[in-house]
Amino acid sequence: MSSVSPVEHTAIGGLAGLIEVGVMQPTVALKNCLQEGRSFPTNISAYYRGLFINAGAMFPIIATQFGVNRTIEKVLESGRSDPLSNSQKIGMAMVAGSTSSVFGCPAEYLMIHQQRTGKSLIGAFKSNTSLYGYSTIYRGLGATVSREALYAAGYLGLMPILRKEFTDAPVIKDIPGGPYLGAGIAAGIFGTVTTHPSDTIKTRMQAFPDLKKNPEYRTVYSTARHIIQEGGVQAMFAGLVPRGFRIIGAVFILNGVKNTAVDFLEKKRSGETADALS
Repeated sequence: MSSVSPVEHTAIGGLAGLIEVGVMQPTVALKNCLQEGRSFPTNISAYYRGLFINAGAMFPIIATQFGVNRTIEKVLESGRSDPLSNSQKIGMAMVAGSTSSVFGCPAEYLMIHQQRTGKSLIGAFKSNTSLYGYSTIYRGLGATVSREALYAAGYLGLMPILRKEFTDAPVIKDIPGGPYLGAGIAAGIFGTVTTHPSDTIKTRMQAFPDLKKNPEYRTVYSTARHIIQEGGVQAMFAGLVPRGFRIIGAVFILNGVKNTAVDFLEKKRSGETADALS
């Protein structure tokens, strides 16, 4: 059983979230343009618009996912000697992902409106809440919960499971780093494909908050129906490539930071214990 506490996992998650955003932010701008039907920016700096709000969002999002996941793991492991089942690992990751939506939904709403208008974070908040009320920043919450539950299931649950399975898989096990690479890519593809429709619905609902002008974006169902009527089922997967690139990258970054930090803390404590006993 790991000695790294839920609080420490929370801190590790916050750090991992900041690193992931710094590396992958341009793919968010590309994905949003494709989903909203906007042209790509010609100014490089525009691809980093909303970076600070996204970083500010990802810090608590990933911190929450790491922390809640470890908390549930610790509760389930208490008083048992057998390892957790794969379904339990994926289930607790989904709960952790769902919980983080309370931070992710408003942050992404504001980031989208920064990208659309070029306004500052405070400017986007003031203009949107004055026009549509404070509840507007939680538009698309249901779609966000669905997306984050499946996303966390992929990188927190499926990735470690597949890595263990691939360690004994023919061909893959003989490739240097093969199990890690194979598991990361597979988990990233799972996270991309299963969450993209929810992400598309969420982005549309948040990008068009004026329901008098755009009543078709009132609910998750009406938004999905409108998107499909407008562009077919394939429209639900607009922006799949840049988002897929980001998610696969994120799977490696988040797990890499987590594994490195946890291993460091475990080794540090093992060394301290050995010194104390000698």
